[in-house]
Amino acid sequence: MLALARFRCKALRRSTLPIPLVAALLAACGGQSEYGAPVTPAPDGVTRPELPAVADVAADPAESGPLTLTSTDYDFGRITVTDEQTGDSYETDVHGYVTYPTDATGPFPVLLFQHGRHQTCETTVGQLPFPVGDDNCPDLAGVITPANSYRGYDYLVQSLASHGYAVISIDTNDINDNDGSPNAGDAGALARAELILTHLDAFREIHRNGGQGFDALMGRLDFDRVGLMGHSRGGEGVNKTVTVNAAQDEPHNLAAVFSLAPTDYNALDVTGVTWATLLPYCDGDVENLMGAFAYDAARLLSPDDTHPRFQIMAMGANHNYFNTVWTSDDWTIHGTSTDSHCGTDSATHQRDTPEAQRALGSFFMASFFRTFVGGETAHADYWTGLAAVPNTLCPGGEAAGCAGRYPLSIYASATDRLIIDSTPIDTALSQNALGGAVTLEGFASFEACTTTGRDGSGCGASDPTFTTADQLRLHWTAPAIYRSALGDLDASDFHVLSLRVGLSLDDPANDAGQDFAVVLTDTDGRSARLNASAYSTDLFAPPGDAFDSGGSEKLVLTDLRIPLTEFPALDFAHLDTLELRFDLTPAGTVQITDLQFQRVAP
Repeated sequence: MLALARFRCKALRRSTLPIPLVAALLAACGGQSEYGAPVTPAPDGVTRPELPAVADVAADPAESGPLTLTSTDYDFGRITVTDEQTGDSYETDVHGYVTYPTDATGPFPVLLFQHGRHQTCETTVGQLPFPVGDDNCPDLAGVITPANSYRGYDYLVQSLASHGYAVISIDTNDINDNDGSPNAGDAGALARAELILTHLDAFREIHRNGGQGFDALMGRLDFDRVGLMGHSRGGEGVNKTVTVNAAQDEPHNLAAVFSLAPTDYNALDVTGVTWATLLPYCDGDVENLMGAFAYDAARLLSPDDTHPRFQIMAMGANHNYFNTVWTSDDWTIHGTSTDSHCGTDSATHQRDTPEAQRALGSFFMASFFRTFVGGETAHADYWTGLAAVPNTLCPGGEAAGCAGRYPLSIYASATDRLIIDSTPIDTALSQNALGGAVTLEGFASFEACTTTGRDGSGCGASDPTFTTADQLRLHWTAPAIYRSALGDLDASDFHVLSLRVGLSLDDPANDAGQDFAVVLTDTDGRSARLNASAYSTDLFAPPGDAFDSGGSEKLVLTDLRIPLTEFPALDFAHLDTLELRFDLTPAGTVQITDLQFQRVAP
């Protein structure tokens, strides 16, 4: 695909190529400049933004820290948990293990991991499910053994603990023995939240008073900084924990939540916490990428929410390989082994190995928690959306291999965003969020659409689209313009222009990738035009064979982010219009939403 071969024009400015060649290539980029250094100086007396220093490549948290660790299994008895929809209840063990620095005094930020639904008992050879009742898996060496899913994230546990975190990974197998029946109304979501909070309550009591065999942790846990990670149904479990915790008499201070390949059967609205989800494009278990539903649903619910939201798509990942106990390739639950992108029998597949998948999972989750729970600044650059992932995550170990590999979307906190247009279906064709007029010129067709049915339908023939936000679908066969009036807007205190965009599935004109121009004009008539492809390697047609035939092709809208310092010679205290000009390719169809100005704070 053409767009996958593109690389950012900013990389050319650091190139060792001959200067005349670099100049020629830069001309093809449309005159873009290095961050913070406009090609044309701004006229005297106008206001321009200044971009904070952001690294080109994010710091890699893969190296283990210097701290010696203690890791201990524990069993705090049993509790009764509840299905919120049916009212049924059952018992579960309060069992897990905790890993923490042995000699450092702390206090250590507290992280808790919860695995998802998986077989609880399996054959030793072939890891085939062995059906048992609740909590009744025999441990018969060489024949039958419990599936200890809670041990499957130890690579991440060890990494984070070695840098000064106390990491708890909890056993959820008893819930897995109960939440898969037709009578499991809420799919175990409330039970998982109740279990998480029981573990946190127990360790908070240990921090205060010791006991439970953990006197060594008394006074050494930092319950002002707590983070949660949940995988699959555990991802829905941590999402549910946010709302259940808020209603507690003594809620825990949840600083950040990472929802890894989550389910979202209960359509949960997660607000009031820094939140991220990772969507594996080759997920054959949660094939409709439900984390995208959760990302979209809560964007507009709390206009004053001061916590950012992140959505990462890992184009070569499946559902299982983030957990070392889940060794089967789940892709074929949904898809065919010959799918051109995800099928491992295809010569063109782009799948990650289990080791590579855990490496990318470790990068995103470790850097997330070290930034938003630990408050470490060394890993904050990636979360601005302006720093590339380390080359170690790229196929072949080269940056070019990461083109289009990890599309990212950021919905900034209320204090760091200015919404231009969230494209609500009732007004998207006529008015933006600022009250300015929206005009559409020259398009062959356009519509405001939504896919809230969750099956991916609703935006014409671009099916499935798993972005459930209201959006605009724009089709052109000749030059066309989307124009949004800004009304003398002062954006000088912001750093980035962002919009979410995706290439519609039903248009062959998109097959080779797309490009369009982004144009800002100030009230004095000065305009600056930049090509979108210079700032994104994600403007490619979603890969794979047809979804309904066992393929991977599906659409999730992702961010295009342009530093405002790249627009030369504008007065950002007096902006008049934003335009998207579709005149760089003969034809195409895109879907867009969430046009914003954002601040970044590495």
